[in-house]
Amino acid sequence: MFSFWWVRHAPVINNKNCCYGDNEVDCDISNKKKFKSLVKLLPKNAYIYSSPLSRAIKTFQASTREGLRYKFFFEDKRLKEQNIGKFAGMKYKDLYKLTKKLKIYSPNWLMNEKHIPDGGESFIQLNKRVQEFLQERINEKGKKEFIIFSHGGPIRSALNIALNNNTVKVGNFKIDNLRLTKINYVNEKWYIDFINR
Repeated sequence: MFSFWWVRHAPVINNKNCCYGDNEVDCDISNKKKFKSLVKLLPKNAYIYSSPLSRAIKTFQASTREGLRYKFFFEDKRLKEQNIGKFAGMKYKDLYKLTKKLKIYSPNWLMNEKHIPDGGESFIQLNKRVQEFLQERINEKGKKEFIIFSHGGPIRSALNIALNNNTVKVGNFKIDNLRLTKINYVNEKWYIDFINR
């Protein structure tokens, strides 16, 4: 059995209610109580993978300060948030208006899964890189427990993969900051253990 423990990074700050995608933004890692609670849920001596974006790295580092123990730490750019191209920096309310006007609105995400914003990527493309990452981990020998510090998009993608959706869908999942989602892979099948704990 392979277990994938997905952690969404700490809350973003100073973004002025604007979309950021895979842009660099700061995060708040001051709540030690939340980090202690998170670490209690995570396995010891797992292999850790993280998005290279600073908010994911800072979340990992804050977790280690509260007692997280692990075997190895790796960064993987495939775990970054969706590149939303020209939409980055827009106010959320303005983006929602624009996506409705362009008929690419999604009730569960920043835009329709198929839409590729100028200078960016679609959620379907994000899903492909997450799928490649997961397949590589499954193909490795000796590694069974993985903790992944990442973002809302890749976590939703992992859930989409676990659900074996014929078409790529974001899904109406709640993925909060500093919350945990666990997905297992057993006998060539995916099982969702829990979401947003």
